[in-house]
Amino acid sequence: MANEPSMESASAVGRALDVLFADGKSIRFEDCWLRDHCRCSSCYHSDTFQRAHHILDIPDATILSFEFDKKKIDVVWSDNHTSTYTAEFLSKFDYKTWKESRRLKPILWHGSIHDKISVVPVEKFLHSVEGAKHVFQSLLDYGVALVEGVGVSLEATEIVCKALGGVQHTIFGGMWQFTTRADHADTAYTNLPLAAHNDNTYFTEAAGLQILHCLEHKNGTGGETILVDGFHGALELKKENPEDFKFLSSFNLEAEYIEDGHHHTYSAPVIRIDNESQELVQIRFNVYDRAPMAFKNSEECRSYYRSLRNLSKYYQDPNNQWRFKLKPGTVMIMDNFRVLHGRTGFSGSRVLCGSYVARSDWLDKARALGLIQ
Repeated sequence: MANEPSMESASAVGRALDVLFADGKSIRFEDCWLRDHCRCSSCYHSDTFQRAHHILDIPDATILSFEFDKKKIDVVWSDNHTSTYTAEFLSKFDYKTWKESRRLKPILWHGSIHDKISVVPVEKFLHSVEGAKHVFQSLLDYGVALVEGVGVSLEATEIVCKALGGVQHTIFGGMWQFTTRADHADTAYTNLPLAAHNDNTYFTEAAGLQILHCLEHKNGTGGETILVDGFHGALELKKENPEDFKFLSSFNLEAEYIEDGHHHTYSAPVIRIDNESQELVQIRFNVYDRAPMAFKNSEECRSYYRSLRNLSKYYQDPNNQWRFKLKPGTVMIMDNFRVLHGRTGFSGSRVLCGSYVARSDWLDKARALGLIQ
């Protein structure tokens, strides 16, 4: 095929090979990398996609000789081992291309995104690749997706949760159902308003997805869902108050959750960024779960309150929020690493159910669908 990778030249440079590809990219492969990536049957189990040898058992051999054509390079090593590397395989390891292929590319938003996110019938989501792709792509793009036509029960909701990657068990259980009865020491188990927040800031790894399904709301009003793009808010803070962004992306804020028999605590920045790319990775914003903290000096203390208040102003601004009423039969899915959620206060009888899905598990589903690498 015309677009298949091919090689124009290969030359030895010290202990490495410089390979020039037909598309103009030049990649240097160190001999230690090449030997580690030998794909012969004695070095690599192709059926399990795993290396066959411990790294300490891989010889520190040098390249004795090599031959190449447009499609492959054959290497003879100083210990007489031979390896073959295809152009298709080697071309994947241009660093910029490789790094870019692993980037998530969220689409920032503020206000209503009902006309942008995927709203997928439950049968299409559960029983077609196309339906599953629509849901997971919407989560990757916007951090939100809706599944409609779900049976109004905890059991029917659980089927959707399992298809999203599997139910994550926490101190709240696996699948949970809640009203205003205080089963746990959490404001969610009341009818009070809840400001936009992320869940599980007190866990070493917060839940990846949160799933909510309103099973019933009768004899009352209110209870609108509030969603905010945490990434957009963080970048607005960086633009308008860069010193606050710097503080919240470096200061370890401690969060905690306490109830009878449990005491969770975890410290990490509110805004987590990738050290190399400086791109946003996670927002862990929850004004309710902040633990009492000591500060090393007055400046740190005042920076803490100033920066949290400035970020809170964005998240609390109705112009940046999407508000809508969850109805029985519609399951809402949100990326808890990115999207903040809350609700308005309500009256009457309101019953919700839902669960969490671990981030590793839902991203695994997205990779299996070919949406990310």
